[in-house]
Amino acid sequence: MGVFKLALLQSFLLSGFLQAAGQADSDHNLYGKTVEEIRINGLEHTDRDIVTRELASQVGEPYLQENTQKDLERLDRLGIFSGIGIEPAEKGDGVVLVVEVKETLPNLPIISLEVTDENGVSLGPGFKSINLAGRDISLSVSARFGGATNFNATVENPWFAGDHLSYRIEFFQRERRNDLDDFDETATELDLRVGSYLGENGRIGGRFHFLSLGSDAPGITLSEDNRDNLAALGFFAGYDSRDLWTNPHRGWWNEVEVLRYGGDGDFWTFNFDLRRFQPLADRHILALFSLTTLQTGTVGEELPLHQDFHLGGTNSVRGWGLDSSRGKNQFINTIEYRYQWVRPRALKVLGFNFYLGVQLALFGDFGVAWDDRNKDHRWLDGYGLGIRLLVPFVDVIRLDFAFGQPGQGVGSQIGIQEKAVQQRRRVR
Repeated sequence: MGVFKLALLQSFLLSGFLQAAGQADSDHNLYGKTVEEIRINGLEHTDRDIVTRELASQVGEPYLQENTQKDLERLDRLGIFSGIGIEPAEKGDGVVLVVEVKETLPNLPIISLEVTDENGVSLGPGFKSINLAGRDISLSVSARFGGATNFNATVENPWFAGDHLSYRIEFFQRERRNDLDDFDETATELDLRVGSYLGENGRIGGRFHFLSLGSDAPGITLSEDNRDNLAALGFFAGYDSRDLWTNPHRGWWNEVEVLRYGGDGDFWTFNFDLRRFQPLADRHILALFSLTTLQTGTVGEELPLHQDFHLGGTNSVRGWGLDSSRGKNQFINTIEYRYQWVRPRALKVLGFNFYLGVQLALFGDFGVAWDDRNKDHRWLDGYGLGIRLLVPFVDVIRLDFAFGQPGQGVGSQIGIQEKAVQQRRRVR
């Protein structure tokens, strides 16, 4: 019986090996042959040219497996598909590429949720589109109430002209209690970014930022009427070599940004943002993030008090309470080991396509905020474990359990979007 089982196992393994070898031989036999046709199946809402303009594979050019890998990565960057597959097939002396996609639900009325360590939970009605008019344009509008009152609208077009010439416009209207600086805040904020590709991985662009912030308490703003109007112009340059955007396994995302503020303020802001995704083994990923923000000027003179940083909490150094370290400059670092418990997979709910993935994480954060007001710079370090839900529309939902602050034990924290994204925001 044992001999029979061993023979059966050997036959099964040999069959699998021959099948894989046959597929590899088939791809190898097609390598370099002319692509005669590209078929795209599964499009219901998306214009066909949104897909074809991203493809490295082109009709009339040789079939290359490396181009197919680029095609998969580029289509994932669109953020509108829950499943992507590309298969070559022989056609006479040439090749037909068959692109199979599953479109994620493009438009969705939502309950908009925001969770911050300072103001707690705010929620309300919203609308989210990730594929407006079938052109890969994203639009979100929401009104949230509770810990803070917020209205925000965001529109982003990743390619409207040139070589991925893009724009992103964000508008915020915010009313909240600013407990960190002890005042009631009313703020209007507008942010515009215009960018373009430099080759396959380079990014470059400009940014305009406007903030009008009012305070009910004196001494918060630079202006005597308790309202600061700050306008900034700047530029950014970056490098993005991630293999996937929705669930990166390998590659870099780096950016240097310079902003010059005028109006009621007079200061410069420099951001140095480094992110690395490193595969360790199948399902095992190491994520490394480092953010440095430097600002010129003296707080309360050229730089408003409300523009300094307060570290601790979900989106800076987990395991510490908010405002455990403060200053006009910040240095935040994260190392996170991730295990792909459930790989992102396409799901159909009520006839609509979604995707869902689950990660388990172990992490460590350390960082500091500082300026000339405080000579005793307090370094923070926190550690913990977490669960990551990979879902469309928000990318990732984080549930973390962290410790670090003496005498506080283990605390739970909920975060929306990648921590490296959220720690760039002033209101975290």
